Amino acid sequence: MKVMPPARINRRALISSVTATALAGGAWFASGAGARESGPLDDPPDVEIAWVCPMHPSFTATAAGTCPICGMVLIQTRPYDTRDFQLLVRTEPKQIRPGAGVKFFFTFLRPDTGEVVKDFEIVHTKRFHLFVISQDLEFFAHIHPTMGDDGIWTIETMVPKPGYYQVLCDFMPKGGSGQFLNAPFVTADYAGDLATDSAHLKPDTTWKKSAGDITATLSFEPAQPTSGQYTHLNLYLTDTATGRPVTDLQTYLGQFSHMLLMSEDLQCYVHSHPINVVVEQEDGVGIPEYIIAPDADLATIRGGPRVTFDALMPKAGVFRVWAQFQRHDQVRTIPFTFTVAQGTAEPVLV
Repeated sequence: MKVMPPARINRRALISSVTATALAGGAWFASGAGARESGPLDDPPDVEIAWVCPMHPSFTATAAGTCPICGMVLIQTRPYDTRDFQLLVRTEPKQIRPGAGVKFFFTFLRPDTGEVVKDFEIVHTKRFHLFVISQDLEFFAHIHPTMGDDGIWTIETMVPKPGYYQVLCDFMPKGGSGQFLNAPFVTADYAGDLATDSAHLKPDTTWKKSAGDITATLSFEPAQPTSGQYTHLNLYLTDTATGRPVTDLQTYLGQFSHMLLMSEDLQCYVHSHPINVVVEQEDGVGIPEYIIAPDADLATIRGGPRVTFDALMPKAGVFRVWAQFQRHDQVRTIPFTFTVAQGTAEPVLV
């Protein structure tokens, strides 16, 4: 086993390439070996054991402690094991029909061994975050399946219209690194052309949008997002009816907001969370100040009106983001579409 370097933050975003392969309506599965009984994850050669933040897996340390970004207790795992776990999916009924209920079944297998994964870390109050997105990026759902004793996750949902969709599975298996796996499907009664029906997004001309009682105004820092460079996405929230700043924002899945960023061609996506630190530690000296303290009561704490995300777009092009907030016990989703200019600099690692 290699010796771990000192604690560090590797700020490369978790970005996955999407396989643009559509499957005919019906049962669909990922390729690979079948499932086996659950067992311990084999320790692959030359993969370090480290302590990592489940909410910010880019932060690693050589010993137990808390994350300086959000204050969460670190977990012991293998953050540098970059092998993808295997995803198996099936549906009932086999043909997915728009507007009708469908039940999804997900099984995750460990690399090399094919063992069914049954132990997952809790990240943002859930062990499995599932995103369902249409090819034209007009439909978005962020939902959370439940797992049975056999390790199979299930959830019932529906899609609104015929077409091509992606499901994105975000989870962290115990003893492994964070996973962001995808699978495509095509509904029944789809007679369109996949190339013609792909997303043709137009960047927004206004950065102020509303959903229910929340109005969000988006600004960028720097003003023009550029590929390969980190950009702050700053959201200022006001009450839709009164225009007053929102100060009673509830936590949603442990944070004041969640965001998914997707490129127009469905090739790059990032699940992002707000910056939670107000005052950072400098070289481990001093006490950081958090927006949501590690011991905060998530049911009673309130926030707003400002929420900031730190995002890296890996390439130039048009991106869509979905920002989610909870207020008055209602989850609101607000989309924005913007252009990322071609950059020249490599991402800076701190």
